[in-house]
Amino acid sequence: MDEPTPSDGAGSAVSTVAEQNISAATDGDRPLLAFFIPDLSVGGAEQVAITIANGLATRGYDIDLLLSRASGELRSELSEQVSIVELPPSTTPVVGVAAHLPFLATYLNKHKPAALFPHLEHPSIVSLALNKFLDIETTVIPTQHSAFGHEVEATPKDQIVRRIVPRLYPASDQIISVSEGVADSLTDSTPVERSDISVLYNPVDVEQIRGRASQTVDHDWVENDDRDVVLFVGRHARQKNLDGWVRAFEKVVSRNSNARAIIAGKGPCRAKVQATVERLGLSDVVSLPGFVDNPYRYMARSDAFLLSSRYEGLPTVLIECLAVGCPIVSTDCPSGPREILSDGEYGTLVPMDDVDGLANAVRDTLAGPPDPDRLRSRADDFSPRPVFDEYERFLEEHVFTT
Repeated sequence: MDEPTPSDGAGSAVSTVAEQNISAATDGDRPLLAFFIPDLSVGGAEQVAITIANGLATRGYDIDLLLSRASGELRSELSEQVSIVELPPSTTPVVGVAAHLPFLATYLNKHKPAALFPHLEHPSIVSLALNKFLDIETTVIPTQHSAFGHEVEATPKDQIVRRIVPRLYPASDQIISVSEGVADSLTDSTPVERSDISVLYNPVDVEQIRGRASQTVDHDWVENDDRDVVLFVGRHARQKNLDGWVRAFEKVVSRNSNARAIIAGKGPCRAKVQATVERLGLSDVVSLPGFVDNPYRYMARSDAFLLSSRYEGLPTVLIECLAVGCPIVSTDCPSGPREILSDGEYGTLVPMDDVDGLANAVRDTLAGPPDPDRLRSRADDFSPRPVFDEYERFLEEHVFTT
């Protein structure tokens, strides 16, 4: 076995896959499971993949995390028990993760993990192509994170992937869906049978979130009891409809001079969000701090969290807010918010693209917030133990019995 390279301060060592010499840090005594995702940049799917890999490693499985690039802001969250395997080539500007096909095939044939769990559609179709056209023994189980067919920001490469998904997804040994709504979107838009989809919620370490939420926040508005803080944390992308978010907040602050907005995160629409804030004259009441490494302390001290998405899968950020008792207003988008909030029992659901409805719901929430202890109890339903129990039952049924 090759010696692992340094891990840039993160816990996990990196092995680089070469076509003739594959190195993966597994001891061969426990079941080997492999996860495949492009990188460890900030994103819901990336966070979920890390959490699941870490949790299964803690339960005694050998875990390899296959990456196009062993980099990203979430790198430090990966457990030392998870081995990183970096697939060459290190840059894939044209064909994306499809460039890894020969090296992925070599890895699977050599190490024969019991199952490969690709996250996101690009890695999934690459993995399924191997499964369909080559003699690969590994069970391939894609995880679908968002409602299929609802994407609003598709590159030419994304459009090609969407056309391939209905052809290759039926070749899956099983598909994991993060919510019932996501499962329904697959059966509605692809030939996949509902019996071939298992719904497994994303595990959320609510106790860790609560512990980190106790840290102080260096932000005047958050620490000021006279301010009503409305929060967003997430990727600045068209999916999130942050233009509608800002327009809704404009209506809130026009009737509540104490209201302030914090829009944390980064992404391709960040400049557009900033321009909207400036155009509406909201620069003095809207803060864009960029990426924050501990958003939970903001959630714990905010008066409302507003999600204005056009589509989701199972938005973990809402579970994180519930974990610290932060009130929620969300669009009733496909899919996830309605499931997490139990048809509006634990937060307010508003039709998509209803700016006035969002503003009214935020105003009502600020005026009469729900019981935070009740919100926290709902988050416990997504805590790691019950979710990982479900994952292990899934593995016994669909992986280790095949």
